[in-house]
Amino acid sequence: MRAVVMDRLGSSEVLQLSRVQRPEPGPGEVLIRVHNAGVNPADWKCRQGYLSHFITYAFPFVLGFDLAGTVEECGEGVCGFPEGTRVFAQSDVGAGKWGSYAEFVCVSQDSVVQMPDNLGFAQAAAVPTPALAAWAGLFEDGGLEKGQKVLIHGGGGAVGTFAIQLAKVAGAQVAATCGASNRNYVESLGCELSIDYRAQDILVATRQWAADGVDLVLDCVGCGSLPDSLDLLRPGGILVSILTLAEDDAGPDHVGAAQRGLRTAVTYSKMPSGTQLGRIAALLASGQVQPPRFEVLPLEHAAKAHDLLQSGNAKVKLVLQVAE
Repeated sequence: MRAVVMDRLGSSEVLQLSRVQRPEPGPGEVLIRVHNAGVNPADWKCRQGYLSHFITYAFPFVLGFDLAGTVEECGEGVCGFPEGTRVFAQSDVGAGKWGSYAEFVCVSQDSVVQMPDNLGFAQAAAVPTPALAAWAGLFEDGGLEKGQKVLIHGGGGAVGTFAIQLAKVAGAQVAATCGASNRNYVESLGCELSIDYRAQDILVATRQWAADGVDLVLDCVGCGSLPDSLDLLRPGGILVSILTLAEDDAGPDHVGAAQRGLRTAVTYSKMPSGTQLGRIAALLASGQVQPPRFEVLPLEHAAKAHDLLQSGNAKVKLVLQVAE
């Protein structure tokens, strides 16, 4: 099969399009013919070794956390996924197994979900990791409840796109920071207040909207890009930061927050992820949640996709076209 493989950690130059042996599904695994693979910041961080504390690499290694495709074959003990079923999933890269930058990938059945009928493969491949990160940040770690006020920092990105919509579905009131060019976009997602982080004082704008502070801040950007983050919260509120693994990201001030009666958490999408992705799939199917904006690149341009993400020059979610 065709796959983008790496034989060592390093820059995007280590990504090479090659032909490798097609995997065979083991017990509890689903072999998926990949149509599209989503590209995430975690991919280039994985390529450079930032996930070495979590992953044991065996080279050659295939990256790619997100995928959409059709069921090719099921391993022993798997049921409910007939051949040809359209599915999407988060791969088992986080467990050190080959990912989705390949024509075929084996995924634990507990992470595989049938695709909503109203989504194409490229749309579906743009969903898993950002949607699951938003879900974990809002509900599993943030404990968001109906009627609360939440500020999403980085509302124009893929995680922010899902966070705004999921919070609205949950009955929360939502504000979001973004660049000036994204204000109409985040407002179209249901955001009640958009804040241009370059031109406006985020604290002042937020306090005008929520005089006592918000119940939850979900920081989808990190790296100290949200000034006065604890001042945005009401007493007892919580600051949840998406795990960035960036070397210069110290994360939230846990000690300072505790001294002020505030809470903090660092969040990320959990494995296996099928239960949460199934709930998100239902919201996508009903039209209550929409996939993020995306651009499709051919599989052989995986290195280009990594460079765009790593440099901050990707304007929308990037998806690889795997199926020829």
